[in-house]
Amino acid sequence: MNSRKLEERLSKTEEFFTKLLDDPDAVGEEELIQFILDTLRFISVTGQYAAFSKYLEHLEACAPPYVVAAFNTKQEAQAWLDKHPAPPCFADILIGNDYHAVMYHRETNFRRLPIARSINCYLVDLEKEVPPVATASFATHEEAEAWLRAQPNPARRAWVKIGSELYLAAYHPDFNHRALYPLSMADGYRDDT
Repeated sequence: MNSRKLEERLSKTEEFFTKLLDDPDAVGEEELIQFILDTLRFISVTGQYAAFSKYLEHLEACAPPYVVAAFNTKQEAQAWLDKHPAPPCFADILIGNDYHAVMYHRETNFRRLPIARSINCYLVDLEKEVPPVATASFATHEEAEAWLRAQPNPARRAWVKIGSELYLAAYHPDFNHRALYPLSMADGYRDDT
């Protein structure tokens, strides 16, 4: 979505919630509506249209869980977290191909990077919404990785088959990061009731 169109959409959304704030049926919801308005205004006054537009594109593509940073090693990620003046709280990052959560508590300066299970839950949801049908098949993991690296502009997500197992080929364009996640990572996270 281009910047001008996004500005127009945000402006119309702000108008909607401003009118809603004055609606008699909104009694008791004023604080929540004001919070939404403040969020919209924050995006506008800080000029974060491009970042917000990229996030919306990510959502529309039903891409893998959003990450704010990607690192090759745990040491690189930890150094980033330790030096960051105000880390994003509860955001996901990638260390290699593994999702980690950013845990930060400002008052105590508590900072940790525990493993996040967001990719596991995403695979469960994606399997329901987009039944896995492989767009490519490979005999080995190495062949699949070479294919994914060779793609000049890969899809944010695609099902592939390696041997007899289905994998999600994922692409994080902000970091030019490509990963393969076995669908078996969803095992134990499905609601089979």
